[in-house]
Amino acid sequence: MFNNTQIIITIIASVSSGLVGVLFNYKREKKKEQIRKAEKLHDGLLLELKDLQIKLYKLEKDLDEWKQKYYEALQELISVKADLDRSLSKIEHMDMHIDMDLIEE
Repeated sequence: MFNNTQIIITIIASVSSGLVGVLFNYKREKKKEQIRKAEKLHDGLLLELKDLQIKLYKLEKDLDEWKQKYYEALQELISVKADLDRSLSKIEHMDMHIDMDLIEE
């Protein structure tokens, strides 16, 4: 039959085999968990990137609208200034004629 040494060696081999299996499974699960965390972080970063791209698009659209309003206001200002210059010129012309009429009288 078996002697004590063989029984002890068999028990130690069984326990060692079980421990190695447990450690192997622990490391494998740990690695899977790290991969899942990395994938989750990656997905989060992709969502954040998409959000930032949407915000950038909206800002660019707003900027284009404000630029258009600015150029329209500038064009209107130029038009008003031209009208003002024409009006001032007409007033000066009228003043000259009034002054000449006063001088002639």
